[in-house]
Amino acid sequence: MKTRMKKLISISTIPVLALALLLVLGTVLADGAEKPAPTFTCTTEYWFVGHLGIFDAEGRLLAWEGTISGDIEGVQKCWMGPMVSTGQVGHYVYRGEIWNADETELLLVGDEEGTTTVRHGKNSVFRANGIVTEASPEFEQWIGRQIHEDGHFTWAIPGVLPDCGEGTFRIN
Repeated sequence: MKTRMKKLISISTIPVLALALLLVLGTVLADGAEKPAPTFTCTTEYWFVGHLGIFDAEGRLLAWEGTISGDIEGVQKCWMGPMVSTGQVGHYVYRGEIWNADETELLLVGDEEGTTTVRHGKNSVFRANGIVTEASPEFEQWIGRQIHEDGHFTWAIPGVLPDCGEGTFRIN
């Protein structure tokens, strides 16, 4: 009877020991694993430069250029594809670039899609979402992360020629 009890105890403890071992190993391995980068938050201030007629190799217009500050400091450039407007809402796609302050090193690149809303008598607003597609070695942990931007802009000629604006830039 004692032998049989010992076998039952030893057989029943094997799954418990295995589970305990898995929990310990999981904790040790998780501590050593690379942690995801935290949320990245910045403010932007930019000016419309589309009237200068500067295009990239893929035919996108350099429409906005400005400063970005917060978790990264530098210059932001927005290369826009054709915009499709319906009433007061415009839909766009663009390549966003963040350069260092001297514009000698490209730090981050993202492909985004968004909308603008013209609000008569008020600042117009924009909202865009995208993904980080390229990064310098310092920021390569951000590749594949989600980009979120929003803000407002004013018009030099209402409804015809944008002027400047500001907003927020976030990567999660």
